[in-house]
Amino acid sequence: MNPRHATVELRTPTLSGNPDTLVISPAQERTPPRDMHTTPTGSTRPDESITTGSHRARGLQLLLIRHGESWSNIENTISGRTTCRGLTDLGHRQARAVADRLAAAETLLRPTIVYSTAVPRAEQTAAPIAEALEVELRTEFPYQEHGAAEGRTRHRLPSAPPVSPDEPVGPGADSWASGAVRVAKMLDILTARHHGDTIALVCHRETILAAAQHFQCIVPTLHYATAEVDYTAITEWHRRPRGSDPRHWRWSLIRHNDNRHLPGPDQASATLGSRRALEHF
Repeated sequence: MNPRHATVELRTPTLSGNPDTLVISPAQERTPPRDMHTTPTGSTRPDESITTGSHRARGLQLLLIRHGESWSNIENTISGRTTCRGLTDLGHRQARAVADRLAAAETLLRPTIVYSTAVPRAEQTAAPIAEALEVELRTEFPYQEHGAAEGRTRHRLPSAPPVSPDEPVGPGADSWASGAVRVAKMLDILTARHHGDTIALVCHRETILAAAQHFQCIVPTLHYATAEVDYTAITEWHRRPRGSDPRHWRWSLIRHNDNRHLPGPDQASATLGSRRALEHF
């Protein structure tokens, strides 16, 4: 199955309690919905045909966009807001390319607001998008805490490397679960704040993986499965009613890791960077 054209409809979870614990109600057990389905694969639809106006009007369209190539990626450094040195020249080209693509989209598909984390590599990717779309940029989305590992290369961590990708990278750092729950809570806030809107969220590979786990009611872990997310690739989710029942809303995955806006060499570089990240989580 081509992941960029798969559609999977899933339920919305409820979060509560300790940041390291995901509490699932009995109605949210891990059994997949009986009506789960996928669309035909291999589609070459243009961007403007992905969503109809009626779907746009009935729910939320969320575009998750990974940042462009950054110096922390090249140098294999664990970098958050305080130590990230921003995008490389290639990363800036990638940011402009995704901005141009979104600006050229049909009006109903254009984001009405852009969010990002306050990490420089995300901000520098989000800025040309907001400028091209002439919309507000809010840098208030949370990013994980790295604790004593902040600014260090993965080969020089302050303590022994974690055995599992779910463990903190150092003292004072988030576990995967605590970071994922923080992402989930902010996604719920944006969902309530922007019903009926199209949002672009420029973020990180971790954010996109955590969002998928949240929307599917999966216990937050990377121990069993992960996914590639290329630089500036678009992952698109819609929240809309199930059939004609206005009481039941759920998330639909429209596309994942869509980097068609990048020219050949830049696309290959973005994919290579994503595969290198799989070595760590």
